[in-house]
Amino acid sequence: MRLKAIILCMVAIGLGVIFGGKTTARADLTSALNKAPQGVAVDNYFEMGKINNNSAQLARTGYGDDHAVQLTNTTNQLGTIWTSDDAEMSLNSDQTASMWMYFGDRNNSSGDGMAFVMQNDDKGIEASTKDVNGQPVGGETLGVWGTDQDKTMATADKVAQTGIQNSWALEFDTFRNSTSGAAALGTGSSFDSDSMFNGVYSHIASGFPGDAGTYTMHAVPVSQATTYYYASMNHTQPIKGPSARWLVDGAWYHVTLKWNAADQTMTYIFDDKDAKTGLAKANPTTRVVSVPRSKIDPKNTGKIRWGFTGSTGSNWEPNAVVFEQVPGIVNATADATLKDETTQQPVANGATIGAGHSMRLTYNLAYKGGSQNWKDIQAELNLPSNVSFTDGTITYGDAKLGTTKLSADQLKSGAQTLPIAEMSADNPTATITLNGEAQTGSSELSLSKFVGANALTDTTVSGFTVKAPTKTSALKLELTGDSATEDSTNGSTSISPDDSVAVTGQLHYDDQSPVVNKTTTLHPVLNGESLQTVPLSTTAAAGAVTYDVPTAKLISGQDNVLQLYAEDGDGRISSKVTYTITVKAGSLDLSVPTGATFRETALTGRDQLIRPSSDLSVSVSDTRGKGNQWTLYAKATPFVSLTRQVLPASLIYKTGDNEANLNNGFAEIMSRTTTSDRDVTTISDGWSANEGLLLDVAGNAIGGTNGSPARYGGTITWSFSNVPDTK
Repeated sequence: MRLKAIILCMVAIGLGVIFGGKTTARADLTSALNKAPQGVAVDNYFEMGKINNNSAQLARTGYGDDHAVQLTNTTNQLGTIWTSDDAEMSLNSDQTASMWMYFGDRNNSSGDGMAFVMQNDDKGIEASTKDVNGQPVGGETLGVWGTDQDKTMATADKVAQTGIQNSWALEFDTFRNSTSGAAALGTGSSFDSDSMFNGVYSHIASGFPGDAGTYTMHAVPVSQATTYYYASMNHTQPIKGPSARWLVDGAWYHVTLKWNAADQTMTYIFDDKDAKTGLAKANPTTRVVSVPRSKIDPKNTGKIRWGFTGSTGSNWEPNAVVFEQVPGIVNATADATLKDETTQQPVANGATIGAGHSMRLTYNLAYKGGSQNWKDIQAELNLPSNVSFTDGTITYGDAKLGTTKLSADQLKSGAQTLPIAEMSADNPTATITLNGEAQTGSSELSLSKFVGANALTDTTVSGFTVKAPTKTSALKLELTGDSATEDSTNGSTSISPDDSVAVTGQLHYDDQSPVVNKTTTLHPVLNGESLQTVPLSTTAAAGAVTYDVPTAKLISGQDNVLQLYAEDGDGRISSKVTYTITVKAGSLDLSVPTGATFRETALTGRDQLIRPSSDLSVSVSDTRGKGNQWTLYAKATPFVSLTRQVLPASLIYKTGDNEANLNNGFAEIMSRTTTSDRDVTTISDGWSANEGLLLDVAGNAIGGTNGSPARYGGTITWSFSNVPDTK
């Protein structure tokens, strides 16, 4: 009885060890998924591969259910996941895929890895490596490459036929299958027997699984009559790790793939983002490979299915993927520009600028295509702490969406979230513009994300230092002379288009120290746009300001708000003054004579064109401002003599091969968009014997008698269509 008790005890302990090991593995993967970087939910874009015992499943991350795909998590598994039919990627346009990948932390015990695969295999989501019995094979094949487990296969094309057909794969191989010689026969563990992988465990490489050129066959004679074979794999553009722990060190690695449709190339960029901060890494590993469409899309469908495969053998690891952008669904980009409006220079990372400088931060979002609109977008902004933002706007590519105004309360430093309207082909852009003032202090390079239901993209904003002026005495600017009204900080005037405006003012320090014109610069801002800075005149009195407003920048028919401030050589920013310039609305005028003639012409008995005399001069004057539009039309009555005889003729307007009959009703004469605030166009300047306004007289027209010309008269009616200024 004691012996049986001991045996039972030993069995109990053995079961406890095995069970405990699986629990730990699941716990480790759960912990890794909880700390996974942010991605998008794996919605109906993917389907689990239809293979026996598929180990792939959707998994939860710290961002919610179904935000990751788990391919493997124990020994002897094969997992596959593919895009659905509706989510296939277009090969006719550029595409971007980005994702985070996790390979566990089992170090030298890891295997075998994952592969990103694009394929047009006839088996669709049932595609995987198959053995001679048609059963799925994992291990070194990763479920995508061909298998050499049948040692009688003598040729590479036989091996290739067992892999996924019409495909390209990028492998992330975490186990060195380096068996060679007789020991490799029938083992399916020889793909990495190439000398380039000596001492290397993990590696990345690409190739065509269904192409014989991917494999090299090795013959092993086992007797005089019998020769068996094994295969090694020809790795294209390999990336080798720096240590045995590479990839399998418990870290999340970011991967970006870019398909170039015109060049038929794939660029893969490895480890281009930091998993903890999300910030881009400098000099990531990049490879570019040729992927001819004839190899992956022989039927020229223009589409391709893509997905991931992953496998384990006696060595294993937890393999997981988090997607940021799913190609074919949404292709979106974001970038950010921080500009010092005071100096009119972009702010580089690590730069130093002066306190009080006007700042403008601009985020540009772009929707570049996809089978779906970019939905439910939230701008998760990480705003620099050393800028006090005062206002902002969100402007969309679709003008019907209008402009959303942002208040200072919505733009406090740190994390801020703003909703963005759905983006699509009809609304392909969104621009977030934030205005503020630099405050003393430092900020770090920061990441802002744009997270939608079906795509995520991000961009960075420079970190910089803001230094206080070296002197503390305040600098004040006041309007002077005719520029000032009730107080010295505001002024206004009303002008006609093209009138010049000069604004005058005076700078002084509160400690009465003299202003040094040579080192002081004036900063004009007109209607919210920072204009070219102007140094103070060195021949003027100390602190004297004269600013000539560029009339080309003034908008007719509205109030133009000019703000002026100055900065001295010590970095002190003056107070601001505001000057309002009202430009009177111009007019659209047509100049035509009340009476004019066509040239006296001898009839020939054939059809002929008669030019107008020089007294028929037509011109348009538009003083409504640059960018306005107008179109001039004209129609004519028949030409009739005093005896009520109708001239067999038509008044036409001819330009090149185009000809319009004014007797049939209004015809377009000219259309124009003005290029200045006072735009004058003399339409009749271009008229000639075959161009412009002409009288087309038929050959049966009756002329005068007894030396007296026949006289005919008619009426031309002119009409304008003008498009209101939309600035």
